[in-house]
Amino acid sequence: MKRLLLLGLVCFTFASVIAQQPDDIQKLISDMLESVADKQLTNVSYEELVNDLVALNQMPINLNTATKEELEELFFLTDYQIENILYYRYVNGPLYSIYELQAVDQLDSLTISYMLPFVKVAPAEAKVKQYFLGSILARVQSTVQTPAGYLPKNDSVPAAYLGSKEKWMTRGRLQFGKRAEVGFTLEKDQGEQAFPNHFPAADFTSGFVKINQPLKFIDTWMVGDYRLSFGQGLAMWTDMAFSKSPETAQLRRRAKGIAPYSSVNESSFLRGTAIQMSWQNFSFAPFVSYKKRDASVLSDSLAEERLSALQETGYHRTQNELANRYAVNELVYGGSVAFQHHLIQVDAGYVSWEVDHPIEQKEHLKDKYRFSGKQQESAWLSHTLFLNRLLVFGEVTAQNQMHYGIYQGLTYNAGSDVVMSLAYRKYSRGYTAILSNPFSESSTRGGESGLFASISCKPVSRVELKAFVDVFSYDWLRYNVYKPSDGVEWFAQVDFRINEFHSVYLRYKSTQKEINDTQSQQHYTITNYQKDNIRAFYAFSPDDKWRFQTQLEHAVYEKQEQTSRGWTAFQDIRYKAGKQLSASLRYIVFDIDDYNSRIYSYEPDVLYAFTIPAYLHKGTRLIGNISFSPLPGLRIWGRLAHTTYANQQEIGTGNQLIKGNKLTEWKLQLQYRF
Repeated sequence: MKRLLLLGLVCFTFASVIAQQPDDIQKLISDMLESVADKQLTNVSYEELVNDLVALNQMPINLNTATKEELEELFFLTDYQIENILYYRYVNGPLYSIYELQAVDQLDSLTISYMLPFVKVAPAEAKVKQYFLGSILARVQSTVQTPAGYLPKNDSVPAAYLGSKEKWMTRGRLQFGKRAEVGFTLEKDQGEQAFPNHFPAADFTSGFVKINQPLKFIDTWMVGDYRLSFGQGLAMWTDMAFSKSPETAQLRRRAKGIAPYSSVNESSFLRGTAIQMSWQNFSFAPFVSYKKRDASVLSDSLAEERLSALQETGYHRTQNELANRYAVNELVYGGSVAFQHHLIQVDAGYVSWEVDHPIEQKEHLKDKYRFSGKQQESAWLSHTLFLNRLLVFGEVTAQNQMHYGIYQGLTYNAGSDVVMSLAYRKYSRGYTAILSNPFSESSTRGGESGLFASISCKPVSRVELKAFVDVFSYDWLRYNVYKPSDGVEWFAQVDFRINEFHSVYLRYKSTQKEINDTQSQQHYTITNYQKDNIRAFYAFSPDDKWRFQTQLEHAVYEKQEQTSRGWTAFQDIRYKAGKQLSASLRYIVFDIDDYNSRIYSYEPDVLYAFTIPAYLHKGTRLIGNISFSPLPGLRIWGRLAHTTYANQQEIGTGNQLIKGNKLTEWKLQLQYRF
């Protein structure tokens, strides 16, 4: 009886707050990624994250039967929030209503609003309904202006780009309840040809078949294209992962094991088969992959064909880029063995990566420890230990029995909404781990070591403080840094939720690194530089239809006597009329001195697409988005972005050069669900 009275009070107190939160999936994902999106600048596709969340929206997690692994799919939940949800259910029994989440310790209204599209409350003994879900999506995008690469140089010299300037993508997915899933992806980048001699006629073709529990001890069997994530990402991780962030939920990687691949990155996936088997608390996941991938072939090879580098752009627009297409065969195989208990998780495994042509050793001294040869082997051991308020995790990886990677961390929940974390990493000079995605400052991790610390707290109601500091060093030369070097980055943000209508945050980030001294004649003289960014953000939502956002950001880059500055400001207006229509308009003003003071900022886009451009020069940008549903199951998105530069007569360089100071980009997307 007391519990029912408590539930009634919770519903009465918080129902209006939760009702004010918009339920649009695209907006939720955008809000969750906003604070960390500007750190993911290269070779990162957010599509897989969005795919997972949208699929989860179609098949919500039942909180009365959810396991820890299922709740970990909600990447914005911390480990303590997950433990508290499970503990609340253990103590009080099944939940009566979704509003009962407000009674769970450390779950605030904002976190619950993020959860609502992806969870449900149903009787634990309820029979699982068998269903059939499907979706087909098509997207096309281009620019109004035509870059130089699409224009013939003269009557005898054709255009550099072989294909049209439109980029298109088609994706389909079928789900047969929880038993099986089938999907495919077709894509052509701007400037590429669609290959008429192949079916389907696309530059990139991908597909998978996933079968759940085909036999008693087999949880998942994957055939086709897939992604893997094990441990903390030091040896085997082809999935997306965040690095530095004040969010403690991102510090410990939550490995998904085997998952289908439906993105358009043409290198970061495996093609073959993988199986997830389990018995009591143990699991075993063997995998094998064989595919062709792009690489730069050395033209002066006299004996065995050799490679200068693997290519990851996926572009096949020119004759030279086309010559690199599928230039090498890649074989990957290995397996993972894991033990999982409520208090401890241990994962160990081995992976072998091999290509049929060796990668040439580069001559520059900075590349002395870069990978060369044909084969790379890695073995890893990772652990996670849950000790009440303390969480300890880490991984150790050995590569080719010579090089290593170490990542160890802990998170401590001190109570009273105070959470602290600490992580140490050290990667030997020769650590390259081609299939890895570890916590790091640089994309070339060899020789890096660092100590990362973060804290989040709520000193008073409606105010949250987040901060981190990362001190790192490199014991060998790197690109544009021809001596061992050091650096530090720190970040602080204060969020103030004035009420359910108004919210504000202030953010300050400072990065200090060492770089080659361009004013010195000595190649091995380095100097310091510092870049500071400060951002102010304000959001106003008068009701569930309108939302207004304002953001100002200023950047300062200093190196010896050189100083450059940049600033951006934008105003957002968003409108949503139920589930049938939504629209947004953003007006941006920017003034950036040079490349060093560039500013990255997330831009609203169509579902599954994320745009994070670098603002340069001086000008304005207008972005309009619209989404509407004319028929049940059918949704259409449109995006138009127009940029005008005040101090430029040309935009871009080389084949991407556009005459004039205006750039207009458009995008159209359709999706049908059945």
